[in-house]
Amino acid sequence: MPVEDSSKAPTLQHIKRVSRIKHAILESYLPPWATILGSQNRCLNYFDCFAGPGRYEFNGQPEDGSPVIAVKAAKEFLAARPEHTINIFLTEKNQSRIQQLEEHLRPLQPYPQKLSVKLLREDSNTFIRDLLSNSLSIAPSFFMIDPYGHPLPISVINKILSRQKTEALITLMWYRINMDLGNPAVQENVDRLFGNSEWRKQFFMGETGIVREDHFLEYFISKLSAKHVLPFRIRYDAEDKQGDGTKYYLLHVSNHLKAALLMKGVMWPLGDEGGTFDFSGKSQGVLISRTPKVGELKEILLREFTGKTVAFDQIIENTLRLPFLEKHYREAVLALEKDGRLEITRVTSKRSGLKEKDSVKFPQTGSSTNTSTDIWRTP
Repeated sequence: MPVEDSSKAPTLQHIKRVSRIKHAILESYLPPWATILGSQNRCLNYFDCFAGPGRYEFNGQPEDGSPVIAVKAAKEFLAARPEHTINIFLTEKNQSRIQQLEEHLRPLQPYPQKLSVKLLREDSNTFIRDLLSNSLSIAPSFFMIDPYGHPLPISVINKILSRQKTEALITLMWYRINMDLGNPAVQENVDRLFGNSEWRKQFFMGETGIVREDHFLEYFISKLSAKHVLPFRIRYDAEDKQGDGTKYYLLHVSNHLKAALLMKGVMWPLGDEGGTFDFSGKSQGVLISRTPKVGELKEILLREFTGKTVAFDQIIENTLRLPFLEKHYREAVLALEKDGRLEITRVTSKRSGLKEKDSVKFPQTGSSTNTSTDIWRTP
């Protein structure tokens, strides 16, 4: 049902469960992100490229949007670290949404002295290019790229990623892009996304269903200047009445393993909310919220690293898209050591521990000739 606050503000826009999951992720991720980067940096930046109205309605109750979540997290962080500075840039081109955002931020004021919150009525597709040249580029930054349709052009996203200690959470609206791919009247939207028309020559243009979806996603990821890309598939909400297909993807992009692992740790317990969220991008994929099968991980590692000697953190990095956390890797590798199936040389840890640069020597013969790590894929 519609929700109105006591000041008779405009009715809050309804938000579906599949959109709400983004806010849960952001709410869980920003505090540890700020704590980790704030330990060595006195200034942090948060950019919301498509800010929206700031609050929504879900199940008859008010729901904080990404700008409000970011400001609340910043205030809490600065309350314990008054010597730090946080700059928040909220970009929204719709005047009505800007006015609503101002209203929904008002209860959070006055802001701490070292918290700067700027509402910018601008089109992110053009404005972010100019903003990136600002002197604030030296500060660690998080970009929320959550458009109603196509994301920022890849050239802009890559310029964002060229900044040190910068990462982004991108909403890739597959359902919208999929409609545009084969429609000559709107294919220019995809041209702008990629910066050229080379995508029209790709194999996915002649494919359908999950195969087309997979290959487009792979192509999009290949164009990003990011060392680590974690894709999280979001299915249609029951309200959409569109079945069980993909509505959009959340892509966490970064060039730092610690950032990717932190996001993976946040996403893992949030998986499969009401059957609408999974990690893999496969219609029958392994849900990230499942009970991890460490025995399965053991066999995968023996296959993938047959005859190799690899640092523990490289094992995790090289198989980052597997639906397992660091603790699952540690459990699997230590179990294999106990069984005498591999050898560990402690470099970082002591005695029986396992972390970071500890060297793991895998046997010459794995347990299977199947070398695929895509255990989330449908057989």
